Amino acid sequence: MAEDFKPHLFVKQIHTSQEYKVPPRAIKSQNKIPERNRQNHGAKIFNDLTSAWNGYDQELNNRRQQNLPVKDGEYLTFKSASEYNLNVKSLDSSGAQLLNVKYDQNSKQELATIYIPSEKKDKLIGKVQRYSNVGIERRFNEDLVSKIDSVSRSTIENLWSSPLEYMPKEDAIWCELWLSTDSKSFDEIKGEFVNLCDLFNVEIVDDYIFFPERTISIIKANFDQLNELIKSFKYVAELRKPQELNSFWLNQKLIEREDWLKSAINNVTFNNSDNYISILDTGVNNGHILIAPVLDDNDKLTVDQNWGTSDTGQHGTRMAGVAIYGDLNDTLENYDEIIINHKIESVKVIPQNNENETGKLPIITKNAVSIAIINNPNIKRIFCFAITGKFLFDFGKPSTWSATIDSLTFGEDEEDKKIFIISGGNVRQEDGYTDYPENNFNLQIESPAQSWNAISVGAYTEKTLPDSSTLANINELSPFSRTSNSWENNWPIKPDVVFEGGNLIRLDNENINFDDNLEILTTSSNAVINQLTTINATSAATAFASNFMAKLRHAYSDAWEETLRGLMIHSASWTEAMENQLNFNGSQASIIKMLRTFGYGVPNLEKAISCKTNYLTFVSEQIIQPYIKKDGESSRTNEVHFYEFPWPEKTLQALGNLDVTIRVTLSYFIEPNPGEKGYTNNYSYQSVGLRFALMPPNDTPENFMLRINNAAREQLKEDLGIGKKERLPEGEIESVNNIKWALGADNVFKGSIHSNFWKTSAAEASASKYIAIYPIASGWWKNLNKQEKFNERLRYSLIVSIETPENTQDIYTEIAQRVKVENLVKV
Repeated sequence: MAEDFKPHLFVKQIHTSQEYKVPPRAIKSQNKIPERNRQNHGAKIFNDLTSAWNGYDQELNNRRQQNLPVKDGEYLTFKSASEYNLNVKSLDSSGAQLLNVKYDQNSKQELATIYIPSEKKDKLIGKVQRYSNVGIERRFNEDLVSKIDSVSRSTIENLWSSPLEYMPKEDAIWCELWLSTDSKSFDEIKGEFVNLCDLFNVEIVDDYIFFPERTISIIKANFDQLNELIKSFKYVAELRKPQELNSFWLNQKLIEREDWLKSAINNVTFNNSDNYISILDTGVNNGHILIAPVLDDNDKLTVDQNWGTSDTGQHGTRMAGVAIYGDLNDTLENYDEIIINHKIESVKVIPQNNENETGKLPIITKNAVSIAIINNPNIKRIFCFAITGKFLFDFGKPSTWSATIDSLTFGEDEEDKKIFIISGGNVRQEDGYTDYPENNFNLQIESPAQSWNAISVGAYTEKTLPDSSTLANINELSPFSRTSNSWENNWPIKPDVVFEGGNLIRLDNENINFDDNLEILTTSSNAVINQLTTINATSAATAFASNFMAKLRHAYSDAWEETLRGLMIHSASWTEAMENQLNFNGSQASIIKMLRTFGYGVPNLEKAISCKTNYLTFVSEQIIQPYIKKDGESSRTNEVHFYEFPWPEKTLQALGNLDVTIRVTLSYFIEPNPGEKGYTNNYSYQSVGLRFALMPPNDTPENFMLRINNAAREQLKEDLGIGKKERLPEGEIESVNNIKWALGADNVFKGSIHSNFWKTSAAEASASKYIAIYPIASGWWKNLNKQEKFNERLRYSLIVSIETPENTQDIYTEIAQRVKVENLVKV
């Protein structure tokens, strides 16, 4: 590090923990129950249920006569009234089990499939009968029954969660079978499952993906075989088409610059390190003069020994060149010393000709991580993963693959967290480049880049040509980059960040062409023929992001994975060209479009690694218990962390009306709970959600806590001798002007990393040193009591920075000395 290096201030002992309860929200009055004639509608739903169970009984008798296996219950599908949601919580009770929830865009109806054991069927029928009894003044079960439009026995179509055109017919295809394992573990039902698959000649991959309520098996079956399974096995929750591997676009040009290599390598110093980039790809060839110093033979691994470890797909070695050096043009043309402080390892996850069998990609990914860790358990890894799948129908919803990466990233315990950097997927030639950038807005991020915990990487470009027209202007969206503009708004912001991905030439006839000067120079897999080639698109961007992260980890080798992810995103910003390209005007719609196109922007390595005299960054790594359940009580939110940062108040006050920027980033990992159950509060994908709140300058710490914390209000009521359910006297909670966040108040609170900034005067910023970190109430750790996770603890990293204009008074040195003297520095 340079002598004037100013590290971020990792602080401790600057927060207090207080009891936290979610403040009551005003409930909008609206009629959520359709008007029904209770007697007629109840009779209709009763007849539907009776008909379904009669059909089940008839099938049961027929199968027993044929000596075929049977299940002791039935799958039923409930369809809602148009434009109403079912009361799925009531359906998922009384012995019934909710399996999946879907929405029909055409009819605007919700469909819920549940499994009801035979001995529990009368409970639901009884609820319908009580609803129908108009002689009783009280309207029993109205919220449940009035919203149901029809009930029928479930078919494969009801259990199939992918588009119906991908459902198997006569020929057997690979499928994802999602098993419901919340009431019984997979070990308890595995024997029955395997026996049934053997009976019906269903092929099984003998490896499984495990989540809190679901176990996923990869099977090969046709329509009739799937039908036999659901007629005889009661643990089928849903069926999906698995992801298939997307092909890479590889420029076959070979660049003749070998004469530079030997002189260039003499300028490079390779330091031994436990800081590794683990490239999960087609393999990496280390016979290359630029790769050999950082990739040992022992670190060349493969998921399947039959595949070997060599790069037969020509992609992994190209990734390695950028992951090690960045753009090799800079290395070859740089006569100053270059220091490499990281190494790489390679795990081959794609054999020659991309011949992976469909459906195994999540299992292969899981096994690749395990193989790497077993081979060398004592290093720190950054997983670099530029592989995506076809068949995009998730629109941001978790897939098996993305949920697997979320699970791997979350880890088994606090010491098992991981950094995953994933490409967002590419716009390909068959997608068409001539409609740039509108086509990019419509083509969604590819799986598994919807992962909440991974850093998903898109692409922008700085590459243009002086004598040719290019598709993208400098610092605009790369023509290869996909976006999440077509996603449902409640899903995470993706990509998280963008890195260089290259550009295309626009010809006079409006066609396009490739040019190696618009791509990134890198290492070739066939060094015997030629040492150099090029790479582009989000593969290149992902390799750049991995290189960035390796440099960041070298600077902060002991930082948590949550912190390193947070620092990368905290340093990112949009270029002026990006804002101009999307006609950014600061409205909510334009903020969302910018975020879903560029994420948080282009990371700045200097800001990610160090402070300056006018740029001060605090980092707090803490553990919070979001929820709690005491004996005899329901689980609820537990605590809020209330921070008072060692702020440069006097210096900021002296700067008066000069503009400053306060940025806050909150980074944590969620434990995933996938399954097509609607992802409402009670069936949320994330284990927990955290939020931050910055105290406005016209507020006080006491009033700030009253505004965001109902526990503080209850304490005040007790002090005033007022009952908990009574309102506080008017004026006890003062109204204040909230922070005018640049990215909007709520737009960033999606996924598991949240970053926002506030541009204000230095005088106002001087009073804004208080921040609260608190949980939301919708995590499954809180709501799924049978999982017994309500008392779990969660790591998080809070990053806060202040930036003043250049050449103004030093805000760093005074605070750095202060936190050291007051023992506020985390060692």
